[in-house]
Amino acid sequence: APDARMLLAAARSASSASASGYGARHGIRGMALKSGQWIKGELGLETTMVHAGVDPDPVTGAILTPIYQSTTYIQDSVDSYLDKGYSYSRTNNPTVSALEKKIAILEKGHGAACFSTGMAATIAVVSGVMKAGDHCVITNCSYGGTNRACRTMFTDLGMEFDFIDFTDVSNIEKYIKPNTKMVFSESPANPTLTLTDLAAVSALAKRHNLVHACDSTFATPILQRPIELGGDLVIQS
Repeated sequence: APDARMLLAAARSASSASASGYGARHGIRGMALKSGQWIKGELGLETTMVHAGVDPDPVTGAILTPIYQSTTYIQDSVDSYLDKGYSYSRTNNPTVSALEKKIAILEKGHGAACFSTGMAATIAVVSGVMKAGDHCVITNCSYGGTNRACRTMFTDLGMEFDFIDFTDVSNIEKYIKPNTKMVFSESPANPTLTLTDLAAVSALAKRHNLVHACDSTFATPILQRPIELGGDLVIQS
């Protein structure tokens, strides 16, 4: 994919007679025809970080997404309660929606959900996948809040956890039980930077029909995208 410098150079030459020749020489498949349009096809990571999930405001033409501070949204009727997609900012907000769309694109995922804290995201993953009586194989080197939540809060709710060394994938398989529902990895781990073979863990989880959730906070999507390695859920804080 063309990088940002190439796109800028192509845009500057768009009004000159040599624009089509530049595009042909550099393999650019389409040029912006008017404000708000962009190059067709897949973009480079740096360009994606800037432009993913961002559309010009249809009312004002603002390039960046406005910060919507509204708590609630007008409802035309009971029947069309959610036609505009928003009812209350605690559940959905246009600014947050733009952020979620950008993160999902960067992670190469189907969608994303933003929370007020990283632990809120982690709690949502565990409670969304597991219920009382379910079991999880989790790395023994994880963020302290994750470790404590699983050892105390979730065990009090009847869930089971085995905290295992994830540097040896065969070791993980030994702890899978009939009631196992999830494999929870963290790589690079906080604070030791222990690394896990995420592709191998994902393959193991798929063989056993388990959800593989990965906390990839230390790497960020710039360095690592667990979904591309076969993971099911990614947590960033």
